[in-house]
Amino acid sequence: MVDRRRHAPVARSRLPPLADRPQGLPQVYRGRARRSLADIYDADHAESRSSGRFRWLLSTCLAAMVGSLAIGVVIFGSLDGMDADHGVPTVLKRIRESQFPAPQPPRPAAGLRWSISKSDRLQLAVGAPIVRHKIVDRVQVRRDNRPFIQIRHYARIVARLQPPPVAKVSAIPPFNPFALYAAQPSEGGDGGSAPAAGRTDIRLEVVDLLGGLLPTGDGQELDAQEAHDLVAQLYELEMQLSTMRPGFQPDGIDLLANPNIRPAAEPVPPNTTVVRKSGDSEEAAEDLEQQKREVVRVTRGDTLLRILQRLGAEPLQSRVMVSAARTVFPETALAPGQEVHAILVPSLTKAGAMEPGRFSIFDEQGQHKVSVTRNAAGEFVASATEFDNSLVRPASDGDVAPSSSVYAGFYSAALAGGLDQDTIMQALRIHAYDTDFRRRIHAGDQAEFFFDLRGEPGHENEFGELLFTSITSGGETYRFWRYRTPDGVVDYYDEFGNTSKKFLLRRPVRGETVRLASAFGNRFHPVLGYVRPHNGIDWAGPVGTPILAAGNGIIEEAGRKGEYGNYVRIRHANGYQSAYAHMSRFAQGIEPGVRVRQGEIIGYIGNTGLSAGPHLHFEILVNNRHVDPLSIEVPRERRLTGRQLADYQKERARIDDLMSRAPVSSESR
Repeated sequence: MVDRRRHAPVARSRLPPLADRPQGLPQVYRGRARRSLADIYDADHAESRSSGRFRWLLSTCLAAMVGSLAIGVVIFGSLDGMDADHGVPTVLKRIRESQFPAPQPPRPAAGLRWSISKSDRLQLAVGAPIVRHKIVDRVQVRRDNRPFIQIRHYARIVARLQPPPVAKVSAIPPFNPFALYAAQPSEGGDGGSAPAAGRTDIRLEVVDLLGGLLPTGDGQELDAQEAHDLVAQLYELEMQLSTMRPGFQPDGIDLLANPNIRPAAEPVPPNTTVVRKSGDSEEAAEDLEQQKREVVRVTRGDTLLRILQRLGAEPLQSRVMVSAARTVFPETALAPGQEVHAILVPSLTKAGAMEPGRFSIFDEQGQHKVSVTRNAAGEFVASATEFDNSLVRPASDGDVAPSSSVYAGFYSAALAGGLDQDTIMQALRIHAYDTDFRRRIHAGDQAEFFFDLRGEPGHENEFGELLFTSITSGGETYRFWRYRTPDGVVDYYDEFGNTSKKFLLRRPVRGETVRLASAFGNRFHPVLGYVRPHNGIDWAGPVGTPILAAGNGIIEEAGRKGEYGNYVRIRHANGYQSAYAHMSRFAQGIEPGVRVRQGEIIGYIGNTGLSAGPHLHFEILVNNRHVDPLSIEVPRERRLTGRQLADYQKERARIDDLMSRAPVSSESR
């Protein structure tokens, strides 16, 4: 029997010495006398346990060192490998960027740099007045049921508003508010604001009826009383129409006959002026643009009333100014030798004439006594503190005033950016409700446009749709994004889904010399001579200045109405009403029951009724209650809600993401 155990039981016997044992030979069982036999194969040639443990420890340490070295190489490559000229990261980067040209960073140019707020969007960071960025996007489209990658190009233009060069002033058309307010047909639809030009789902069919099928009379007759009432109503309406004179423009200029400036069916005039965050007064700057200073020495027999009238003040205006000064400086305190320093401004009632806009009185030693000027509401107030004329600067700042306006800067920047006149007018109409384009340019004013490029062969750089536009003026920024509603109407909305168009206008009269003359609330009536509520605001201006409808609606009243003079009231939606008083005349076709559009001319400034001078008395009523037109929250014409608002926010996020991408090329001008 062959014993195949590696070792014999130790408890029974011990192995013979190694020298006495045969090597590599099988051992045969010899019986009970030799109970323990050697293994068939000698197992002593195997390695010892201490040597195996040392090698295992050595291999573990070596693997740890190699792993640590690999981790260090990876960390170093992630920190500094992208800047190296060679290596795998650099090669991969070059392969990835080989599809598009490397973006050219804008180079600094000479010019003014302005502060840039923190934002996720790529900002203009150079001194050039205009920077044009080209942005590329890859979109997956399907053609013939197969996916394709389409490259789309976009253009982003950021321009700083500044007075245009003298050589380019002639290329900018004059600011025409009527041309600006004229509405254009909505893209893709009419927006429900104008009757459709035609209906394709209606079929007109004329059928000849055989004689005798219909009765010749219905058997209904009016009694004598009903006929009398009907005739009385027609007679009253005829008398009202006879008192209305057809509208015409002053100086023989019939604007209504001029198709170039006549309001369209859907005018879009601007309405709101945002108060700029600055220390100077915009109204004062406009008044003093053509100022003239006069100094009059008081002689024996002079009165303050006579001095102001000699300087060009109307009798009523001079009495109001003297009454305001009486609270600080009584008339009896005026003595010979004193001086009256008056600042003359263009008159609102007489063309080419000057009138005192403010005045101060000094004694013989040059000490200040009183100053009278207009407050923010347009009323004359007196002060014992001398008026600091250095705080009021002409609107032009030494340049021609029209070329220093936001309109001129915006138009010049748009032309330099490559926009055509139709696109510029489109952008002007979008911002016309919130931006005062007659305001003087200030530091930090800028405009921004974002277009998609057509990408057609030969027209790669032509602008397509205007996707985004913004204007920063006087510290306020107004942004609007393009969005098409499910009914196919394209309009521009702010970040909250409100359209750029407003429901009502706060300022329904426009003109170079129009200004706020009286605010809402209790006031001292200039004609009656006592304090009483003033249920509206007064916009003073020359006789014949056009008055615009504040919003879409139906005329409820149009005619003579007591102390209001020539009066018009319009009923708008949701319980809103607007009223216009002291008109010199009505526009052609203005009568009760006529539907008018926002911005349509309804009359002209006048001095009818209980009025101290030519102006428009403007009122807004909500549920037959008078409210302040300047402080009321004017609703927007349209506001997105629900599913439309969610879809619009997605579209706005997509446009913002495109504008925030790094451009593939930039061009400074």
